[in-house]
Amino acid sequence: MKQLLYCLLVVLATGCKEKYDSPVHSPVTGYLVVDGVVNSVGTASLTLSRTTKFDNRNIVYETGAFVMVQGQDSSAYFLGEKGNGIYSVDNLNLNTSLKYRLKIMASNGERYISDFVIVKNNPPIDSVSWKVENSGVQLYINTHDPQNNTHYYQWIYDETWEFHSSFLSTLKYQLTSNPGGATYSVVYRDPVNRSYDPTITTCWQFNSPTNLFLGTTAKLSKDIVYLPLLYIPPASIKLGVLYSVHLKQYAWTEEGYAFLDKMRKNTEATGSVFDAQPSELKGNIQNITNPDNPVIGYFNVCPVQAMRIFIKNSDVPAWGYNPGCMDVVIENISDSIEKKGLGLLPTVVELNGSAGIITFRAAPPGCVDCTLSGTNKKPSYWP
Repeated sequence: MKQLLYCLLVVLATGCKEKYDSPVHSPVTGYLVVDGVVNSVGTASLTLSRTTKFDNRNIVYETGAFVMVQGQDSSAYFLGEKGNGIYSVDNLNLNTSLKYRLKIMASNGERYISDFVIVKNNPPIDSVSWKVENSGVQLYINTHDPQNNTHYYQWIYDETWEFHSSFLSTLKYQLTSNPGGATYSVVYRDPVNRSYDPTITTCWQFNSPTNLFLGTTAKLSKDIVYLPLLYIPPASIKLGVLYSVHLKQYAWTEEGYAFLDKMRKNTEATGSVFDAQPSELKGNIQNITNPDNPVIGYFNVCPVQAMRIFIKNSDVPAWGYNPGCMDVVIENISDSIEKKGLGLLPTVVELNGSAGIITFRAAPPGCVDCTLSGTNKKPSYWP
């Protein structure tokens, strides 16, 4: 009976498999994707790329394109190519009383054009605040429009945090070739000063979430925003030394916001039969060479508002970050190093004698060399 049941399950499992042919048939080059908001004051940039097949996880950037922002008064602003599909222009100062559109000529000769759009007002960010909640840190967005006419917002943020190696390293391994074979020993990195290596002790990590973060006050009596931004869990490395979040705020028209909200639902809210099913994304950019080929993106213009804040470890008492690093003592003898030290990095001398280093301490590489999980290049905005 068990064998019969097993055979039946196998037949059902194999019989239910069918090759799926997507009803969407994109051109070989893929559809154009336009990502970004044109900053009406300062440096403006857009990223152009192409859609790819489901099994291709690589981003295909659109290179060699001609990109221009054009005003209703025939003024023109050209966005130069900067690499990785980024096209930008500096010192932009668009007239808020005019409408503007985007024009693109791709490297394959196809031309694209957007609808004319207004320069949407975008009020300054009031603050990025935070408070301790559930032993972690919750950050909030605070903004408002006193004219009560913005209503539709998008935010993008990136995080940076400084972290330190748990152990300083004044030593390094030395491999010596002998007639009887190679032998290991430890020597000072800096034989003169016997100082530690500062290039592997202080590093930074970064995080730039890609999910769409939207908010609207359209149904509220006042255009006031107070929303949770992100949560840092208790004892996270992010607040081990110094943490920073940089927030950018964009204002959208009702139509543009609806486009973003639909994209958000398509990319983030699907996953089960009970979720809303993907819907067609139709923006305000058209392919005028091949009108049947859609363009993924929505042209929007507004002054981009930004704010950066820092949180120090000392601002959050008893944060409790613990990397869990431990070190061991090893004899400065080749056999001992081969048995106990390989796979670890030497840190400091434990016992010194007249003949040199007798014993030393060693720890896992990630506890000694911070560059294994971050960069030692200090960001320009770091204090």
